[in-house]
Amino acid sequence: MEKVVGALINLISLGSMPIAVHWVHKLFATPRKGKLKLQQLPVFLQQARLDSLIYKEEQVYTYQWNETASDKPLILLIHGWESNSARWEALVHYLGNDFRYVALDAPSLGRSPGKNLSVKNYQEVIDLALRTFKPQFVIGHSLGAFALFQQLGEKKYPGLEKAVIMGAFDRFEVILSHYYTLLGYSKRVREAYHIYIEHLINKPLASYCSEAAVQRVHLPVLCLHDREDPQVSNQEAEHFHQALLQHDNLVVTTTNLGHSLQDEAVFKTIQAFFD
Repeated sequence: MEKVVGALINLISLGSMPIAVHWVHKLFATPRKGKLKLQQLPVFLQQARLDSLIYKEEQVYTYQWNETASDKPLILLIHGWESNSARWEALVHYLGNDFRYVALDAPSLGRSPGKNLSVKNYQEVIDLALRTFKPQFVIGHSLGAFALFQQLGEKKYPGLEKAVIMGAFDRFEVILSHYYTLLGYSKRVREAYHIYIEHLINKPLASYCSEAAVQRVHLPVLCLHDREDPQVSNQEAEHFHQALLQHDNLVVTTTNLGHSLQDEAVFKTIQAFFD
């Protein structure tokens, strides 16, 4: 089915490349799952204090736990692609009342409205959350980890002490390459979308990578990645991991935990890092 759609977009590009690029981006930036309906909200999220931020005149829903314990450090939680704030339930329960927590649903995911989510938009939402809540610690997973790390490389946040990066990819162009191959886009379409993305992120695509951001992130980082991660190859992130180690950060590689990294051993490592 994907190849059929790709062939159709290749055909459209012969008549109008801007229309073709529009559809290439729409397909790339549209999550297929991860939305939550209010009447089906998990108990974990129902128990939170529900609020929202305003980003580009749309609500970005946030959830807070243990928010009245003002003497406790605050952790900002940033989920990944086709996910939502419910993914943090096990971690929050493990860490308990030693922290306050705030999680956000990215645009078009969880309870937040919208149909599309670009990495650049996610960076801007993360920036808004960091400035609004002023956490001491921040944790990002998958796409959220990549967007978080890029943002930390672009701006400093007073009061932010440490960051945890879970299952993060290194080079954005590798993600695009997988997408191009899946849909079977022509060379002309790929090159046109390449230009579109560089305009969107306002930098060469080759430099939009986690490895390059390491030297601009000036706070301690814990990176967690599984050897058998089926979504983000540990090998693909190897240069990123080496760069982190060279700057005296921590890289912990797990086994048989997959991309989600939902395990008490991971939670214990995070807890020790924040102590």
